[in-house]
Formats: sequence, structure tokens, C-alpha cells
Amino acid sequence: MRQRSSSPLDVRPMLDKVLHDAVSRRASDVHFEPTATGVDVRYRVDGLLDTIDHLGADTGQSCVNRLMVLAQLLTYRRDVPQESRFSLTLPECGTRLDLRLSVMPTTHGLRALVRLPAEFVQPQSLDELGLPPKAHDLLDRYARVDSGMLLICGPAGSGKTTTIYALLQRILETSPGHSVISLEDPVERDIPGVTQIEVTPFGELTYDRVLRSMLRQDPQVLALGEIRDRATASIAVQTALSGHRLIATLHAARPETAVVRLLEMGIEPYQIASSTFGIVAMRLLRRTDPVHGYRGRVPLVEAGLIDAATRQAILHHTDDTSIRAAMAQQASFESFAEVAARLVERGVTDQAELARSLPEPLI
Repeated sequence: MRQRSSSPLDVRPMLDKVLHDAVSRRASDVHFEPTATGVDVRYRVDGLLDTIDHLGADTGQSCVNRLMVLAQLLTYRRDVPQESRFSLTLPECGTRLDLRLSVMPTTHGLRALVRLPAEFVQPQSLDELGLPPKAHDLLDRYARVDSGMLLICGPAGSGKTTTIYALLQRILETSPGHSVISLEDPVERDIPGVTQIEVTPFGELTYDRVLRSMLRQDPQVLALGEIRDRATASIAVQTALSGHRLIATLHAARPETAVVRLLEMGIEPYQIASSTFGIVAMRLLRRTDPVHGYRGRVPLVEAGLIDAATRQAILHHTDDTSIRAAMAQQASFESFAEVAARLVERGVTDQAELARSLPEPLI
């Protein structure tokens, strides 16, 4: 990290260089974080933030202002969060970037986050995800069924949205002519053939309003960015029960805890058992690299079907231990520990990365 004392007049070429450097490092995000002494510039690469520069306060805020101008945000509003999108062609390489900008007021000035195009760093097809074979087969099987809900679980940044996009593309390949609609907050990448709806947190196109209207658009496949509450969960389950395919994310650590979360939201056990096709829980681990130490990431996955035994466990035992025991009997099920051991044995990742990335119960 170096201290930079450039004047605000240098901000345009400096900003171009920062973004070009971020692209070359395969960063997913660029942070401009105000501090008491200036603005830290940080890249998120393979899930981790790295501070690469420190700008003076005036220069740093001028960078944020420049981004706001490009994104057509209100530069005179320093007291509210704002979000927008914009395109920028970098002169150093001629690359055109479609960027998303989010700004937030802090005690030291505006904080800005620039999200780089997902296609620069994310795999785009199901085969490119690097999933364990059994998890890949479960998703491929879901792409060919007629109805049912598939839940994809994990913490933020675990690859859930990337997996949904890849699965939607596979569905379009295997079911040409189907009507596919997604509700996202926000849209991360354009998917040709999918009607993508982006909710607006500060406008009238809210998550709840759109979700209640989606079924009137004659969809056959729906994707929800997240099941957030009982109302969303109820609509998702009813949609799957009515003969649609529905894919949604849910914040849960494992497949069985996803079921428990739905129960806690007030969804009846029989509704979960009857509507759910399967549940996939994900984490991302950094890949070992002889030159860089780590470079790129690989998914760690547990994927379970809601088969007859699991369905009975849901109907008669609402604790996660019973549900997990039923899933563990499936030939297609592999635990996080089993998948992780194979990755370490093959040298794809190492024990240090497992210890860093996973809570103790998951190792």
C-alpha cells in the first residue's frame, strides 16, 4: 500500500487506472472507504478485501464525486444512500465496463462501492462452476423436471447467485420456449431469454409488490433473489405446489437448517415436504496456486434431495438432526467434510483455507 498525494485534478486518469487495475486482478468489487486521514482504495479478490492505495481526503472524495457524476447520481445529496449503474470505457485497454455504483454517507464522508461486471470473474455455465459431480447431477436433473422448489443456501458471497444464473441457462437449453422470470435485488448479469426484474429499494417497484404480480405473467420457471420472510416463503411454496419450477436463495448453513428456517417462518411441514425438490448449501474456497499462493475459488457443496425418507423426516420430526440423517442415506449426498477432504487430497485447496473459511462444525 502506498500514500498518494495527487490533487483532485488528477482524478479522471487515476480512477481509470484503479478500475483497469481491478479488472486485471480479477476483482469483483472496488471499495472507496473514507477514514479519518483520507480514503482507502480496496479490492475484493477471491472473496477477500485487500487495501491497495490510500488517497488524500480531497482526492478520495473527488473520485467518489466523479463516480456519482458518471452514474448520474445527485452529487449535492450527501445525506442519503444512492445506487445506480453506468458504463465506462477504459482508455488503457479499450474495455467497456458496465458497472454498478452504491454510495453511503459516513462520519468521514461518502463511501462508494463499485461492482465490476460479473462475467469477468464468475463462471457462466453449469459445467464451468466446478461443482462436485453429485451436486452437478442434482442441478442438471432439476433443470429437466416440470415443477418443484430448489433452495440454494449459504452466506453472502458463497456463489448462490452465480449458481442460479448457470442453472437458468441450463433450463433454457433443456426447455426451449419456456417462460422464465427472475426477481433480483439487484440484477448481477443479463441472461438472454430470462425476463429479469430488478427491485428498487427506494422506489415503488418493491420486492413484495413484484413478487405478488409475477404469477400473472404466465411464467413456467421463476427465480427469487431471496426468501426473506414468511410472506415470501408462503408465495414461493404455493408457486411450487401449483406446478411451477421455483429457484430461490435462503440464508442457511446446511440443507437441513434451510428446512428448519422455513418451519420457523410458519410454513407447514407438509407444504415443505410436498413442494421442495432439493436443497443445495454452498461455500467458496480459494484454490491453491504455486505462483500466487491462492488464485480463483472452488465451490464446497452439500446437495440433498427431498426423497421419500427425507419427506417423512420433515413430516414427523421437525429437528435438523433427523432431517440430516435421512439426507445422509441418499447415494447422491456428500457432506462438506467429504467434499473438502477430496479437494485437499487433490491439492485443489489446503487445510489452512478450510480453517479460514469454514466454521468448526462444517469442517
